Amino acid sequence: MKKLLSILFAFSIFISYSQTASNFNCNDCASVNHDLFTELNSGKIVVITWVMPCSACVSGALAAQAAVQSFSASNPGMVLNYVADDYANSSCTTIQNWCTTNGITAATKFANAAVSMSPYGTAGMPKVIVVGGSGYTVYYNQNNSTVTQSGIQNAITTALAANVTALKESNGSVSLMEVYPNPTNNAATLNLNLVKETKVKIEVENILGQKVMDVYNGNLNAGENSVKINTTELANGNYFISCSDDKASKKIKLIVNH
Repeated sequence: MKKLLSILFAFSIFISYSQTASNFNCNDCASVNHDLFTELNSGKIVVITWVMPCSACVSGALAAQAAVQSFSASNPGMVLNYVADDYANSSCTTIQNWCTTNGITAATKFANAAVSMSPYGTAGMPKVIVVGGSGYTVYYNQNNSTVTQSGIQNAITTALAANVTALKESNGSVSLMEVYPNPTNNAATLNLNLVKETKVKIEVENILGQKVMDVYNGNLNAGENSVKINTTELANGNYFISCSDDKASKKIKLIVNH
């Protein structure tokens, strides 16, 4: 029996790791736009918890929140916590009040059908997935009582390690990119984390991949760097900030709304 359980566990891990996430692009309950693949491409790990909401969902959502928060010191800003209504048939007010009542405060809330759990197999109350990497890999996919904080933490650790390995294999220097405020009106700040001092080129592209603005071309130090972007001359719409060195490039979505 023990051997059979080991085989089943290994098989479940294989199934989870062989699954690819489905993209979504929508606003959260605070009217902030999110594109899942853009966030994963920027190096983030995303934990999504679907809830009814109901009392049975509380423990799983709290486990996900605690798991994400356990990385706040070692990997600040790298692990995102999302709570989504299971079938988007509850309002944002309902999902926000449920989270507040149950102490689930460190999460971005969604009540949007675009954030769907249907691509990830059997529904659950709650259902939790962990996704990461430019390959959009699902590292964790559990329902109901099988959701555990330790399981989520282990999946996040694996996803973060895979991102580091992918970075080394690509020989790229940019380990993290984020931009704020986003959406922006007249100016934005691009935060970069570089694994080594390197020369980088930063440009703004339209959705067709055409360069519309030169931002920076020169050396940046290893570690954290901030670059200001003047968006006053850009028309309202969606853009991509491209940051490249001599080995690789990364892109992150920017929304301009004057």
